[in-house]
Amino acid sequence: MTDIPALLVDAAYRLHPDDAAAFRSLALRMADVARRRDGCGFVKVTQDLLDPTTFRFFEGWRDRQALEAHFGSDDFRKITADAGELRIFERSGDTYSVAARAPLQAPS
Repeated sequence: MTDIPALLVDAAYRLHPDDAAAFRSLALRMADVARRRDGCGFVKVTQDLLDPTTFRFFEGWRDRQALEAHFGSDDFRKITADAGELRIFERSGDTYSVAARAPLQAPS
């Protein structure tokens, strides 16, 4: 996708320490699936360096319909079912609409 994403997703998960490695595998699998989905501009998955039980997803989608198609896919449902077997203490997520693009005017 070369268009500017119109929708950004910022999600975070905190897990039981014994489940962090398993979640990391699932998160990387989810990112790979999402990147190949029509309408996905990018997916970044990070594991917190100071708290390895915390993971963040930052995603860019063409529109809400593309994100909803991802959520409705068999791949997504399977991965979330697998994640449901893990001890996720906290999860949060927000979506942001991107209204416009402008050049960055940073001081040199």
